[in-house]
Amino acid sequence: MRGRKAKRPNMMMVLTCCLAWLMGATACERSYEVFTDKYVASFSCDVAVPPFNKIQTPGYFLAVRPTPQKDGYRVKEPGGNEQLILYTEVQTRIFRFGLGGLIIGMPYFGEGVYYAYDLGCPHCDRASTLLQVSEEGVATCGKCGNAYDLNNSGVPREGDSRPLYRYRTDLHGGRLMVHN
Repeated sequence: MRGRKAKRPNMMMVLTCCLAWLMGATACERSYEVFTDKYVASFSCDVAVPPFNKIQTPGYFLAVRPTPQKDGYRVKEPGGNEQLILYTEVQTRIFRFGLGGLIIGMPYFGEGVYYAYDLGCPHCDRASTLLQVSEEGVATCGKCGNAYDLNNSGVPREGDSRPLYRYRTDLHGGRLMVHN
């Protein structure tokens, strides 16, 4: 046989196949921002004063939500104890609680950093669908059944959902600030 030329693959076909493969390989991957701006959060508390002094213990989280009358907020412990705190005039104007309220605490391995999540379920995405916080640091939605690990950046432990909406936190002189 006389020197038959080997067929060279069409470069455009190779690039198209590679691009299709890359798109297929990454199509199921989801990425989310660490912090959310979807809902407004603006809250502060003194971590030396009860009940907020309890969140200095790693792995302990409190649920904080406004009252229906908008005259204060309720702080709920994982064991069920709940405390009403009335707003000052300034707090009435500046406190905002995201979608459904806030979950604040310090993860077990958070190296002294406070975390703040939204109390609203990110899968249901409704202010009326609040998460229940357990003593084990798990937030569970009573409606969809999703469970989120508060000690692990709010990632889902059960169910198919995005991680919890998370807000920024800063600690200034014993005062914890939660904000977008």
